[in-house]
Formats: sequence, C-alpha cells, structure tokens
Amino acid sequence: LLTLARVNETEGLALSRSSFPWGELADGVVRRFAPRARAEGREIVVELEDPSATVEGDRARLEQALGNLVDNALQYTPAGGTVTARVTPDPFGQVVVLQVEDTGPGIPEQALTKVFKRFYSERPQAEFGKHSGLGLAISKQIVEAHGGVIWAENIRPTDADITSDPLGARFVVGLPV
Repeated sequence: LLTLARVNETEGLALSRSSFPWGELADGVVRRFAPRARAEGREIVVELEDPSATVEGDRARLEQALGNLVDNALQYTPAGGTVTARVTPDPFGQVVVLQVEDTGPGIPEQALTKVFKRFYSERPQAEFGKHSGLGLAISKQIVEAHGGVIWAENIRPTDADITSDPLGARFVVGLPV
C-alpha cells in the first residue's frame, strides 16, 4: 500500500536511476524464486535472448515489479508446470522486452484489462481473502514510472483461434533503452 501511495502522490515515485543489464536482473529474480518453485513441484527458467540488453532505471523497484509478476505466475501454475522469464530484443532498438509466462489456466478474457487494478483478483472463491490484489497494480505503477508499458495476454495454441483454451498467461513489460 505504501508503494502505491508513493506512486500516486503528485511528485510520483522517487526513482534512483542507474544503468544495468535487464537479463541480469531477470536471472536474479528467477534464482530467488527457484527454491519455492522446486518445493511446489514447478519449474522456473530464464531465457536471455538478449543478454546484453541494458535499461536505465531503479533496479530495486524494477526487481520488485518483476518479482510480483513471477510470484503471480507461480501462484497460477499447477504442479508440473513451468514459469519462464524471457528477455527479448526489440528489432528497432527502442525498447527491451521482458515476458513472464506460465502454464496455468490463463486469464478470463474480460479480466485481461482488470488484472492491473488495485484489489482486483481473479481467483477461485476458496482463495478469496488470501491475496491482496495489489501485486500487479504495483508492478504496473513501477513500469509506467519508468516510461514503460505492461500488459497481460493469454498464450494460445494458435493466434488464429482466440476461442481455443489458453495454454497459460503472459505478462509483457517493455522499457525504453
């Protein structure tokens, strides 16, 4: 709540900016969550398609944002499933892209734009009250404070058939280079 309050103050979130490799940050977050993933019977991997991609930003805040995305993905991934954090290059050199994918049930279509709202949670009734619904809202605020964009989408067996059942969810973060 404190993070959200700070972001929404008129002066915005105070950022301590430095330049660092985005892939290094992603790898560190994945390593931090690896013991939990193993204990819960899930796999977590990092794929660095662009290991040299560098971003300018507040490393601690971006680590928090990415950690929220990975934590969320692990919560929705069943035992035996996989969470993947992937850093990909932008062919135009304008942004660096990070994707967090899971092999969970996906996100209901009507919830794709709502998942970033404060206190919104798309969870089974049995889990109601166990989660704050703030992690994705905080991630969005941090990414946008860095001039970036974030969105959620479902992974489908084919882009041609949007009615097919999702193979999981994907959260995409784009930050300017």
